[in-house]
Amino acid sequence: MISANAIFIKQFKDITKNSDVLSQFIIYPVMAFIMTTVIDMNMPGMLESFFITMFAGMFVGMAFIGSVAAAIAEDIEKNALRFLLMAGVKSHQYLLGLGGVFLTIALIGSIAFSIMMPGANATQMLLMLLSMVLGGAASILIGAIIGMKSKNQQEAIGTGALVGMVISFGPFIANISQNETLQRIFRILYTMNFVDEDTSTMEAIESFGIILANILVFALIFTWVYGKHDSANKGGFVMNKKTITTILAAAAIGGAVIYGLMWHNAGFIATDNAQVATTMIPVPANGDGVLERFALQEGQLVNADEILGWVEGGEAMRSPVNGLVAHTNAVQGQRVSPMETVAVISDTSNVHIQANIEETDILNVRIGQRVYVSIDTFGNQQFAGYVAGIGTAALPDTSLTTSRATLLIPVKVNLLDDVDLDRLIGVNASVRIPLR
Repeated sequence: MISANAIFIKQFKDITKNSDVLSQFIIYPVMAFIMTTVIDMNMPGMLESFFITMFAGMFVGMAFIGSVAAAIAEDIEKNALRFLLMAGVKSHQYLLGLGGVFLTIALIGSIAFSIMMPGANATQMLLMLLSMVLGGAASILIGAIIGMKSKNQQEAIGTGALVGMVISFGPFIANISQNETLQRIFRILYTMNFVDEDTSTMEAIESFGIILANILVFALIFTWVYGKHDSANKGGFVMNKKTITTILAAAAIGGAVIYGLMWHNAGFIATDNAQVATTMIPVPANGDGVLERFALQEGQLVNADEILGWVEGGEAMRSPVNGLVAHTNAVQGQRVSPMETVAVISDTSNVHIQANIEETDILNVRIGQRVYVSIDTFGNQQFAGYVAGIGTAALPDTSLTTSRATLLIPVKVNLLDDVDLDRLIGVNASVRIPLR
């Protein structure tokens, strides 16, 4: 352990003297703070924690991979690593010493990101902190592998930057593009598994499991690579190539099986029980008598407070909202009674998709969650949306004949894409809600 302490002190001094490296660890928390608390993007459907998550991925991925890779490549170029090997320094001692400095920085940065989480309670902050620190450990291992395999410091910096971009921006692009295939592919990376919101126990366990699996695989690869630098085979753990290969193969097969089950069984919630919907507002007659100047047609556009007609001798009936005439139940000259519905107007300011989600899935649905919508009128074309509301009243699923029918919870979905739905009220739709 004395060797690890010496390496820790050396690396700490090197980092504090390098302003370029230090700036990488400061810029991402600062940008997250500015984008979250100072700049109001006011984008519908965007979670308050969006920029926290985005910059957390960049902080853990880009800052640490490149810095660690450059530090190790520098030790190799200056023959420092060779002397350490000759002195009998083991792989875990070298990694603890050098990585300990960066892990300390990861801890400090993770605390900052956790504190900035909007509206987060203590448990959420702790889960975010732990998942980021573990992610930092995975990045340190990746950077160490790159540094050990690079021919010089420049190659390490370039390769580290490239890998860091993929690991950091891959999950970000997958979420922004709303591409379900990309989301599932990048789901295996630790940077897409930071627990940054209120999740179920199983979801949190799944996320931490993926992060820990990343760490295990990268740790085994680093041990193998480190051992290659010691011609006497004394640099790494007592573990030959065959053993490491077997462990990696088992981890890969096990991970593939688990990921396959996640891909097919828990990737998204889907339902065809959805429609274009809005609030329907009845227009009642405001007196007893004959309708005068009442010439509404179904599909006609009306403006709020527009005169629709009146009952003979009474006050004018006015439209309560901007909307479309959905139904007319009377004609000019007809005698009507007080409060009799003469027309129904659909509120065009509140057109949305109503998806009826089974009660067994509703706990996986959250406000702001991404949604993909297909509307029958547009065929296979897919539109982006977000969960805008979750109903409290449950409806029975009338398609089932079992004695214990599954209840349906209405979920309001607003579209992000510019689609004119005003004349599509009642049209059937399909909805898919990715769980990640």
